[in-house]
Amino acid sequence: MATHRQVLQWLENELFDGHLVLGQQLPSDRDLAAIHRVSRSTMREALKTLEAQGIVRLFDGPRKSILPMLVREPAASAGPALQLHMATSDYPLRDIVQTRVLLETWALERADPQHPAMSELRALLEQMAQEDLSLKDFHHLEVSFHIALCKTAGNSVVSALMSSLRDSIYEYTMALVGHVPLWSATSERLRAEHQAIYSALEAGDRRLAARLVAEHIEYQYREAGVDPDQEQRSPGPAPDAPSELAAPRTSEERPGAAGHPPGGEAAEVPRSA
Repeated sequence: MATHRQVLQWLENELFDGHLVLGQQLPSDRDLAAIHRVSRSTMREALKTLEAQGIVRLFDGPRKSILPMLVREPAASAGPALQLHMATSDYPLRDIVQTRVLLETWALERADPQHPAMSELRALLEQMAQEDLSLKDFHHLEVSFHIALCKTAGNSVVSALMSSLRDSIYEYTMALVGHVPLWSATSERLRAEHQAIYSALEAGDRRLAARLVAEHIEYQYREAGVDPDQEQRSPGPAPDAPSELAAPRTSEERPGAAGHPPGGEAAEVPRSA
């Protein structure tokens, strides 16, 4: 088990047993290294990973030591156990898909079109439209887009729950790439659907945005010929996945390009690949 996951499990147990509380200062990096029987440098890297995940904050201590402290924010308190379980467990694909649909539709039905996360969504759409984007980068951005969608509801716990799924969503969606008929067509469709979801949200049509995101999530698996109710593990690696994405076509060239038709609603996205 990676050291940061080992420390995360230790923190979970200590919190559950009442030996730690949120906001409490933890043992120094030197003491934690001794507890977990790893080198001090290894422990420092593990603590930096946990800091990046929003679980601890690091402070300079005496004799060049590092003093970690558990964060006390509600979103962070909900995240550690889920991040641990999602990282170390092999969940059925069905559970991941259903949980995504539940969280994202709930969030979009309650979304605030003026929420600061809207600017994050716009920036992610622009990045996903880049011509020289690698396959891995595209999927990292796609997962970030869906996490940002959940942020628009303004519920920090829901945002934390969605964030805890990041690695699992990334792994599953990457694994599906090798099963789609033509990745260039799939990537074009994903871009158009992302834009349609954003456009519906921007227009204040929460119900449409929620419906579009549910269809978007579920269709990814249908297109790849994977049944979430039957597939218990990741569909497997993508053997022939391209390293680069095809350049997106312009709105004039792209069938079903997202936007608002004269009626004011976001355009429907065609399902053909």
